[in-house]
Amino acid sequence: MVRLFVRIFAVIGLMAVLLVAGAIFLAMQFGPKPKALPGAIVLELDLEKPMAEAPSNDPFAGFGSRRQPTVRDVVEALDRASADPRVKGLVAHFGNNSQGMAATQELRAAVERFRRSGRFALAHAETFGEFQSGMQSYYLASAFEQVWMQPLGNLGITGVMIEAPFFRGTLDKLEMVPQIGKRQEYKSAAEPFMETQASSANREMTESLLNDLFGQMVEGVAAARSLTPDQVRQAVDRAPLLDREAVDSKLVDRLGYRDEIEAEARGRAGDGKLVPLSDYAGGTQAAAPGTRVALVTGSGAIQRGTGGAGPFGGGSDFASDDTVEAFDRAIGDPQVKAILFRVNSPGGSAVASEAVRRAVRRARAAGKPVVVSMGDLAASGGYWVAMDADRIVAHPATLTGSIGVLGGKIVTTGLTDKLGIGFTLQQRGANAGIWTDKRAYAPGELQRRDAMLDDIYAGFTAGVAEGRKLDRAVVDRIARGRVWTGRQAKENGLVDVLGGYPEALAEIRTLLKLAPDAALDLVPYPAPKTQLELVMDVLQGDGQVRLGAWLARDALADTVAEYRPLLAKLQPLLAAARQEEMVLLMPPTGIGGY
Repeated sequence: MVRLFVRIFAVIGLMAVLLVAGAIFLAMQFGPKPKALPGAIVLELDLEKPMAEAPSNDPFAGFGSRRQPTVRDVVEALDRASADPRVKGLVAHFGNNSQGMAATQELRAAVERFRRSGRFALAHAETFGEFQSGMQSYYLASAFEQVWMQPLGNLGITGVMIEAPFFRGTLDKLEMVPQIGKRQEYKSAAEPFMETQASSANREMTESLLNDLFGQMVEGVAAARSLTPDQVRQAVDRAPLLDREAVDSKLVDRLGYRDEIEAEARGRAGDGKLVPLSDYAGGTQAAAPGTRVALVTGSGAIQRGTGGAGPFGGGSDFASDDTVEAFDRAIGDPQVKAILFRVNSPGGSAVASEAVRRAVRRARAAGKPVVVSMGDLAASGGYWVAMDADRIVAHPATLTGSIGVLGGKIVTTGLTDKLGIGFTLQQRGANAGIWTDKRAYAPGELQRRDAMLDDIYAGFTAGVAEGRKLDRAVVDRIARGRVWTGRQAKENGLVDVLGGYPEALAEIRTLLKLAPDAALDLVPYPAPKTQLELVMDVLQGDGQVRLGAWLARDALADTVAEYRPLLAKLQPLLAAARQEEMVLLMPPTGIGGY
């Protein structure tokens, strides 16, 4: 009887999913087509929500209001609009959700290029941080010609702070013993489990990062607002600033409401029409294609195997098999002359990182230059996959480096004993139980774990020395697990050029010996799947979430949505603690308060 009910519900669930897939297909076939664009356009950009680095694997993300443009979408649309005579200006609406620092700098540079083309750019926020910091959001807004804020709003440019939790005290209370090794002293990703407070090396590293990141924001705001850095720092130390205080400090130009700034923008455009930037991007064509360049994106924690589609959203996976396949397609395509590899990752599996690194080397051997463009993070495994590229381009605020490794386990016997759970361990082979969390390492097992850590660290530093053409003594000094900003990394020889997509494409033109203004046709490899293809992947069992799991978890989707970003950040670290594999993972710096 139970089996009968299970089969009935399975059939009902399958029919429901098929109906959804059919509805999606019909929406794609008969849905509204792109609207004709008016003759005078003011682009409207919604910055209430952060943008992804790559398109989502969520099969439903492209419908309704869930579709969020990527950083590349916005940059490309603004650059295209800079040469479109119909586009007169830009108005952007800011909220409390900000991008990462490097993505912010990418968008900031795009706005500055847009303004240099002779078009206006207006920024509006109801508030820059209502009872929270608005530092990074305002840093982006300062690149606009005018900054407006709604009356009663406040300018929360309160600076940058560190807030990093440590769980060792909790583990002690639970009688769980962490045994996680690292190479070297700055590789602090396991410190939340191993310590009750940050180590001196960790504090030194994060102080350096804070100083540089804060300095970059102060310098950027000061230059954009025609103020001195000291004036900006004084305003930061008085923040949050009330609405009139923000105007008096010359950080906000005008107090006004959303409808007022939109009316101002339309008037400046000669009665122009507001057009969402996503509609503009979808309703215009890029310039005539030039030399084809493959765009391969690796975003998220690096893992072995394949990623795929899931019905619960989230960012794209940085799966080694998928990334290697993308390189293989680009290498095998005679039209592709170079590869732009966009990396936005805190690291992950060491062997997965090495598989991707090999793909980079094979592309170069095939005569196709590889330029890495770093996003917010390209650290540890994220640097491993980049170190053999022809050129590495990073934003000043990119967090990179973290050349080190960690691995180990947390022994849970004390907790299970308290709960009255007993285990019988039987094994064949001296080290068969090396990864069990039911007992501590035996001396021989600990020696083998440390040998693995030493081997991976030696391979990492040797690879950096070879790929970056640096002396091994220099690599030993700048490695040791230490995280650097992009600006610091360039000073240390880990990065070639500071900038984003335009600078990376300029490097490709140089490597291909093209003119500085030569047209490039940047094509994603592989081509993004349509929503219908993603749904079919899930139905066929090719996605991350199989049909049965989808149906079982559907009621939980909304519940966990709020916590998904946090869980995504914790997953690789927890994997390291469980010792699924040796990991190249950037330490959780805890830098926040933007």
